[in-house]
Amino acid sequence: FMKHLTLIALIVLLGFGACVQAASEPDLGAVTRDGRQVLLKSDHTWDFVQFEEGDPSTSAVLTVTRVWDMQDACKLQFRLQNNLGYKIHALVPRFAIVNKEGIVYDNPSISFTSIMPTKNKYTEIQISGVGCHAMSQVKLIDAARCRMGELDQWNEKEGECLSHIYLEPSEEINISK
Repeated sequence: FMKHLTLIALIVLLGFGACVQAASEPDLGAVTRDGRQVLLKSDHTWDFVQFEEGDPSTSAVLTVTRVWDMQDACKLQFRLQNNLGYKIHALVPRFAIVNKEGIVYDNPSISFTSIMPTKNKYTEIQISGVGCHAMSQVKLIDAARCRMGELDQWNEKEGECLSHIYLEPSEEINISK
């Protein structure tokens, strides 16, 4: 009888330990091949991450200002307008470039530094190997490397820097979060 009781107690304790370990594992962010963000939860389920579109009057507003479509390359000019009310020390948006077949071709980043409130800065990026005409979508997927206001890469929650960016729709290229 004692052997069975000990065995049952051991099984219960091991099961409890596995539950505690699973509960203590943090959620994990991931990006699908087509650029969508997914939250892999510690309970072994997942959800697509939905981003709230902020108010442009209180956000960092990212705009595609010019597009150069070359045969085997695409050059994009971006403007970042700081409407946050505090200095943007650094902000590095990352994109997924999706081709017509729905495959992520590249994941380039752009960098903005030292933008005072109410001011803006421009930067350009060139994607080699695929023309703008061969892209189905440019998707803003991340902005984890930021330093602005109270946020920096050490204390931001998943997607928090990205949530401060308002992405202006473009008539020149299909761009979205």
